[in-house]
Amino acid sequence: MTEIAVGFDFDHTLGLDHGLEIRALGILAHRLGGRLNVDDSHTHHALEALLRPFRNAEETMAVMAARFVATMVPEAKASDAIPETLAGRFREICYDLVGELVEPMPGALECIQGLVADGIPVGILTNGWSELQERKIEHALGKFPGPVFVSDTIGAYKPSGAAFRTLETALGVDASYLWYVGDNPAIDVAGACAYGLRAVWFNRDGHAYPAGLPPPTAEIEHLAVLPELIRGT
Repeated sequence: MTEIAVGFDFDHTLGLDHGLEIRALGILAHRLGGRLNVDDSHTHHALEALLRPFRNAEETMAVMAARFVATMVPEAKASDAIPETLAGRFREICYDLVGELVEPMPGALECIQGLVADGIPVGILTNGWSELQERKIEHALGKFPGPVFVSDTIGAYKPSGAAFRTLETALGVDASYLWYVGDNPAIDVAGACAYGLRAVWFNRDGHAYPAGLPPPTAEIEHLAVLPELIRGT
């Protein structure tokens, strides 16, 4: 059989963080004297929108934190709203929440162990800021048996081909024999397909696949079935 390899997304694929960054912003608001109910759907969506430019590397953490305080925590004192200081406080809150909120996706550890037992190289390619993603991965999965690439470190973000090229090079297989597993149709599936990978859509919640996007090579609802799927190729 031609050598194959498998790459994974992390958030909502191999691991769950239960809205860690959102909850970190709620804690930061409380410490600054504000009141923010992050479980309220309107507030949650507003915070997701506020985080998006930072997550897409369009602005720094300090800029994001300053915007957060200006728009969501008007009660904060000016002396507490120094951008770099806010960023440091947000960062430490996120780190403190890893142990409480992060856990492996059901079936993730068994899936990885099954692939490794079959001699199939595995890797992780995930968007995000490196220090947090690396802590989350280690907490959820322990010592991962392959390379881990975080967009912040490699300077390339999914769905760009440059991000997938980094994974392809590290795992040492041709793109056409590299499977990539992720939950996001636009970022993970369409990005992997555009680069020529075999894309597996991890559709845990049984959603309909969005129209207008290239279809995945395969679709799974549980990670435990992935090793058998790969063996059958």
